[in-house]
Amino acid sequence: MGKLGKTAWELGRNFLNGKLNPQTSTYTKTLYRVGKEIDEKFETALNEMVNHVRQCDKETIKATLDAMFEDGLYSWGIIVMAYVFIRKCAQRSREQGKDKDTIEQLAQFVGEYVEDRCTQWIEQREGWDDFCQTFIKNTRNSTATAIKPMVIAVVTMTLAYKWMHFAVTRKT
Repeated sequence: MGKLGKTAWELGRNFLNGKLNPQTSTYTKTLYRVGKEIDEKFETALNEMVNHVRQCDKETIKATLDAMFEDGLYSWGIIVMAYVFIRKCAQRSREQGKDKDTIEQLAQFVGEYVEDRCTQWIEQREGWDDFCQTFIKNTRNSTATAIKPMVIAVVTMTLAYKWMHFAVTRKT
């Protein structure tokens, strides 16, 4: 795992476990702030996405993340959306009484996913420092505008289609 991947994994672990303290990295603090705003703005769509994930099924989680990045248009907002989605899956796991290993597995999963899928894009922006700078620059505007509403609509429609197709093929 490279430096970007390690940062992605640590962000996932800290974000999913909900730990903030004076030593918390600027990256994690930024992820919390932006993640909260995105969660509030897109709560209904995110909850619908989580409702379709059964028992932390990694295959379905991966398909959901793949749909988020399907158009190939990366942004820090979409990356934050991936973390928020995984956090909501982790919260659901906690509610269902899953053990801490499940949460840790989800943190590792999102870190590896972001590393595999986004490293080249992140490197082009000179790393995670750009993540913080992007949202410092955008504090006057809503940070959630980093995710275009059209992207959310496309992801939601794509997922709905995939879930309907999956349900139909399972019945036959």
